[in-house]
Amino acid sequence: MQRIARTSLVLALGKYTGLGIQNAYLRPAASVASAQFGGPPSGSPSGGNPYTDGGSDDGSTSGRPGFGSGEFGVPKNINTMITAHAVLATLAFGLFFPFGSIIIRLGSFRGLWLVHGIIQSITYVLFVAAAAIGVYMARHIPRGNVLLNAHPIIGLLLLLLLFFQPFLGLIHHFAFKKHSRRVVWSYAHIWLGRFVITLGIINGGLGLQLSKRLGMFAPTQGAVIGYAVGAGIMWLLYVASAIYGEKKRSKANYAAVNQGPPPYKLERGSESGEVRYA
Repeated sequence: MQRIARTSLVLALGKYTGLGIQNAYLRPAASVASAQFGGPPSGSPSGGNPYTDGGSDDGSTSGRPGFGSGEFGVPKNINTMITAHAVLATLAFGLFFPFGSIIIRLGSFRGLWLVHGIIQSITYVLFVAAAAIGVYMARHIPRGNVLLNAHPIIGLLLLLLLFFQPFLGLIHHFAFKKHSRRVVWSYAHIWLGRFVITLGIINGGLGLQLSKRLGMFAPTQGAVIGYAVGAGIMWLLYVASAIYGEKKRSKANYAAVNQGPPPYKLERGSESGEVRYA
């Protein structure tokens, strides 16, 4: 009886508001998702967006207001936007950010720090684009406040933290040149980078989980496994390079401390033959 009463209430509300709520309520989740993202659902009179009031597919409505494709309407190209967001964010945290950090530990050539900085800066721009797309989608999805989920919250936090990385990196570089050692800003730059790369990779998994929960262009099981394996391998390479870099640095510092200063040439006429140090 409760089910019948609830269904009757939804049908009545749907007829009054013209939002097609009865179709969204009664159809299975897959059919609702198909209707939201452009596919004609079974049982839909017009085959259009169930969140419009029966107007045209371009989001225009006639009479009573509906979701349409305005501030709170699902964009027609939502699948493309989701793909772009996922690809850009994955390239940022699953490839380029770790790669830029790996070369600074394993590389040894003039201007290495500059190459590192350029790679990370370009990657940050990629992530800014991914975040912008993500925020736009979250504001146009009528599924409650999507921005309150863990994935977008962590994404915005990463966006904020990464903003400071170039400045910390420059301070670290010039301070190291001056003092020939790491200073507090050096550790802030290094450990913040390690933190955001790790958190960014984890957040990618949370994004796939959120997409599945919302029923929006949900990733296949193969895509989830592929991301987990690829990102996991990249993270392990990143951690291995960090450990190797720290060990190499420790050995270099130990050698510098324990070796004596460079010897002078033997003085001409010296009978003892001993080498004098500065």
